[in-house]
Amino acid sequence: MKYIAEVCAVLMDETERRYLKARDTLETLMGELNGADKPSQKLIEQVDTATKDYHRAAKEYFSVAFKTKFLGQ
Repeated sequence: MKYIAEVCAVLMDETERRYLKARDTLETLMGELNGADKPSQKLIEQVDTATKDYHRAAKEYFSVAFKTKFLGQ
């Protein structure tokens, strides 16, 4: 348990970075989707994948944040 604070900080930084990247990617693709008159199937699939990635990143971020809080870090 000697390095738990350090490990928690590393995990929080990494999951936050992934969450922000997934959020930004989804926002960009949603902007393209909303701006397109007739979106391509590829764009629709990209938005779907980005949405799943965003949800996955949010769940991971929540999990690490909860565990870090539970450990009192």
